[in-house]
Amino acid sequence: MRENWFLLGDIHGESGPIEYFYNQNRDRLELDACKNSIILLGDVGCNFAITGNRDANFKKNLSRFPFTYILLRGNHEARVTDVVDKYPDKWITKQKYNGTVYTETEFPSIEYLDDKPASYLFDGYRTLSIPGAYSIDKWVRLYNHWTWYENEQLTKEEMDYGRMLIEKEKTFDLVISHTCPIAYEPRDLFHTIVAQSQIDKTMEMYLGEIEATLNYRRWAWGHFHADRLYPWDGEKEKLMLFNENVVDLNKFMTMKKSDSFEDILA
Repeated sequence: MRENWFLLGDIHGESGPIEYFYNQNRDRLELDACKNSIILLGDVGCNFAITGNRDANFKKNLSRFPFTYILLRGNHEARVTDVVDKYPDKWITKQKYNGTVYTETEFPSIEYLDDKPASYLFDGYRTLSIPGAYSIDKWVRLYNHWTWYENEQLTKEEMDYGRMLIEKEKTFDLVISHTCPIAYEPRDLFHTIVAQSQIDKTMEMYLGEIEATLNYRRWAWGHFHADRLYPWDGEKEKLMLFNENVVDLNKFMTMKKSDSFEDILA
């Protein structure tokens, strides 16, 4: 069976972007006859709340389509290990893609990546996943008694684990993260009502450290609610995604310097 691999950014608990992509491309890409995997770059919405029906309904909607969803944790989502600890009878931990993933028995097509930096093999590409970010709306959420997770960012121990991991493995084809290295923050997209001095940049600084020392070819992230293909840095290319455009993973990995963003779309 032919395999398709895709990338997409934050969908925030809305299945609409998946449904639209499926309906628009089911025949052209033969989605019903292929094994389709889509890597979602955080703030997916499957664990926005540890309890409640909203997430369950969203998962049911996602499960209607012929995709395996591979979820990187963003900043608005509970850590999957916290959910597993709360409902151990409903979850399975398994080895897949040369790494650890978690699945809910009721929704086996939705797979959650590790809560700490981890190494995987996606479509033959050696991939480093780095979850988490800071929520710029933290204080609004707390004031309004909305959900906010204190452990949304990596701990010092998890960051050290990531440093150890890249020291050991040294080279990756692809890096996926929710937020981005500090040097590549899209400053033109920053909210003017939010003082940048009040935002915790720990994750971005950490990713900047990783980016400066790691041998990699491609990096993809979400978080900033826009699509952007960055200028090439030697043979390295970086990609920021939101929820409208689905990227073909292999096209991204094999793109030429003359290619545009449109050239790597699925």
